[in-house]
Amino acid sequence: MNIPRIAAAIVAAVLTAPHPALAGDFMDTRITWVFGDDDFLAGAGEKIPDSPLPSISDREGYELFFDNLDSRYSGRENQTHLVMYKMMPGFIANLTTEAAVVLQFDIFEGGSDFGDDGTYLKLHYHTGSMDSDDGVSVVFFPFDTERLRLGYLWDISWGGGAIFTNKRRCWSPGAKVAFQHGIFDAFVGFKTAKISMVQEETSGGQPLNVQDTAYGFLGGAGVDLANAFRIDLGAGYFQQGTFEFNGLVGRPVYTAGFSLRLAYHLGREVSMPADYALYRNEPDAQDQLVPAPVLEGGEETEKTKEFSLQISAEGTVLIQHLADPDSFGSTVVQPAYTAALQFLMAYGGLSAHVTGFYRSTTYILHTVPGFSPFWGLPNAVDTKDELFAALGVSYHFDRSHLTPSLILGIQAPATYSAGSTTVVIRDVNSRDILPTGEAREPIFSTRASLKWDLSEMMSIMLFLQYSRDYNRTRLVRDPDGTFRTFLSPDELGGALVAQARF
Repeated sequence: MNIPRIAAAIVAAVLTAPHPALAGDFMDTRITWVFGDDDFLAGAGEKIPDSPLPSISDREGYELFFDNLDSRYSGRENQTHLVMYKMMPGFIANLTTEAAVVLQFDIFEGGSDFGDDGTYLKLHYHTGSMDSDDGVSVVFFPFDTERLRLGYLWDISWGGGAIFTNKRRCWSPGAKVAFQHGIFDAFVGFKTAKISMVQEETSGGQPLNVQDTAYGFLGGAGVDLANAFRIDLGAGYFQQGTFEFNGLVGRPVYTAGFSLRLAYHLGREVSMPADYALYRNEPDAQDQLVPAPVLEGGEETEKTKEFSLQISAEGTVLIQHLADPDSFGSTVVQPAYTAALQFLMAYGGLSAHVTGFYRSTTYILHTVPGFSPFWGLPNAVDTKDELFAALGVSYHFDRSHLTPSLILGIQAPATYSAGSTTVVIRDVNSRDILPTGEAREPIFSTRASLKWDLSEMMSIMLFLQYSRDYNRTRLVRDPDGTFRTFLSPDELGGALVAQARF
């Protein structure tokens, strides 16, 4: 199947259709040009990820550990959302019907990608005025539910499609019912995925591997007290397949847990990340869907003269049913934890944020699930959890449209140690094995940037960043054998970025 050609045909059909364009159709596009080098101090083949000579392209090395905590995107993508949206009053009094096809197009070095990003059908019964959001909503997701998850800061959210291990396909369709009345809101939902499961031994004495349906159930509620204090609570349960190990064949693997957020806000609303929101062709809704500007530490520059403040604390506790590596034929319920504390402030052109962040090793790996898939941690293993803190500040000059910013951060990465070997776990897909007997070292990173807004849609940014990381290693072979050695800890990078958003 030629997906890019199919995507082009869909776009052409929409743009050249003989009937007038529907008022509800719109596009959300980000075009980014990046020229630079993520590490001027290293050449091609000298580090992982690779750092060739300066080039025009996005690079994995531009991403620092404190970037984009509230979004799944880096902000440097070349990306378009084509949204075909329609809202009409229902035949039942006080009922509004909505539907949107949300297609996402990504163009990147070496290829392109096309897929769904939250197509939905929605029924909303108004319990108050028709201009109010108060009422009961039912939302159906026929393809994907990445926007239906638990947790509040995106980087520590959970319950997305990745939690269904061994999925047969990328999508996890679902539905939710939501209620809102004044300061109170709540929802319940479910999602499904086809995953590989091993059934108990058949009459022939062999386990049977089948594609079966896994279910996820989630719900939550929130209340805003005195327009100043926000409390949110969510909980969920997700099936992750069955064991295929001797003594455990056919027994279920699952994850369950809850998330809690407490927030104080003044002069600003406490909202969910843009990546949770549904695409709607309304000005306020579209404003909420615009992610933070590229490389600006996760907060948009505030241009209001009013003082605004938000202080929030959130945490998540999970339990996972995994195989017990210390007892044959037994299982263990393994806990996983994460927490974050944020301070956000803006006054005039000045904005600042401080973030403290904690993730247990088991939480980082909860979608695997486990360090080794479907296994809990052995008693003999020692783990150290991830901690980091980041401080960012920026100032927007209205007359010149310039925004200088600075962000600094320090991180103690998560580790898994067995005997004299320690593995640094940066995320679910990235690990570094340290030389024998070595332990983790703190990572320091900083970035300075200057952004120039040329219009409401286009800006140019210049940034310079530095990291000191003693935990990067590579495998070396010589006549005496194979061993791990450290890479240079210093990384100095920078780039010129031009970006349009419309």
